[in-house]
Amino acid sequence: MSIGRDILCQKLQVLLDRRRAEGRLYEPGSPDEFEGTVDFGSNDTLSLSASGLLTEAFLHQLERHPHFTIGTNSSRCFEGTKRFILDIERDLAHFHNSEDAIFFGSGYDANSAIFSAIPQPGDFIVFDELVHSSIREGMRLGRAKSISFRHNDSLSLRQRLEEVRDQNSEVAEGKRLVYIPIESIYSMDGDVAPLHEIVKVAYDTLPRGNYILSIDEAHSNGIIGPHGSGVVSLYGLENEFSIRLHTCGKALASSGGTTTHHCSKIDNANISD
Repeated sequence: MSIGRDILCQKLQVLLDRRRAEGRLYEPGSPDEFEGTVDFGSNDTLSLSASGLLTEAFLHQLERHPHFTIGTNSSRCFEGTKRFILDIERDLAHFHNSEDAIFFGSGYDANSAIFSAIPQPGDFIVFDELVHSSIREGMRLGRAKSISFRHNDSLSLRQRLEEVRDQNSEVAEGKRLVYIPIESIYSMDGDVAPLHEIVKVAYDTLPRGNYILSIDEAHSNGIIGPHGSGVVSLYGLENEFSIRLHTCGKALASSGGTTTHHCSKIDNANISD
């Protein structure tokens, strides 16, 4: 072992010992510790990960597609887009009553991609202060200015939108977009966003319609709405929310994430001015 690695291991051990002494060391439990317990800790809200029916359906799909590629031979920018993925995206768009869909490796990747690639310089993002870190990561990497409003507070949202509109003539004239990302159900407290109020505030403050409502349905997907299609579909607000995120790693007991949207150009949104 090199001297550098020795030093690194020693430093890490000191940090771990300090956290253990302070009661701040997180050590994941072993599978044996959870044997026979009731699951209140995972994201497997429908217990589908242990479903024999899901296993049968998966094996049936493999039989139907004997040439299905288990791995990928490149990113989707090159030759990584397979017919099976396109079929999934078509089916997801139909299921969520949307024009189009894009499948990602995870919901985190999807949120980060949306807010790093789509908002352009001169645009604004007015976001709920408790949105997921993946949205924050996308905003950090992106080129639009971001401003938070108080959690689930439609009055605070109105104030922020009015400030952006009144202080930026291009926004007031409808030449620049304002993105408004929220979550349908917030994971830490389980509270639900006041969707109708948020839609009304956006409509009232930006009457030229130059706003994009975006919603993360990670914790409503699969458990709320028609056939588990989410809170937006429950309220029939599909046309109000231009971008919706759904994950597969929670209620659906799988992996990946998808965005549904009413603009097919989002598929090629790695653009810049």
